[in-house]
Amino acid sequence: MRLILERADDGLTVTPTEIAQALGVSTASVTGMLDRLHAGGLIGFVANPDDRRSKFVVPFDRSTDADAIDPVTARIREFALTLPADTAGQLAAFLDHVREVVDAECD
Repeated sequence: MRLILERADDGLTVTPTEIAQALGVSTASVTGMLDRLHAGGLIGFVANPDDRRSKFVVPFDRSTDADAIDPVTARIREFALTLPADTAGQLAAFLDHVREVVDAECD
């Protein structure tokens, strides 16, 4: 989502293939992710005017309440706001270590 939003904010487009390359995963994996994001109302697709076989991935309507679209993330954000600053830092460090272990296992 971050890549899609950043590209849109910069006035640029992004294709599913570019997303797969940026994430270092297969296009098939990205297709599944994008289908779920689309079903959840978080993204849309528009035809590439230069290549009819290609499509661009675009973010949801930014005027839409993001918390209404994704209530789980809204709740997680609420919980995070209740953490004391020192605990939040420790939790972030812990999650970084977990991510490193998972990344190493998946390589």
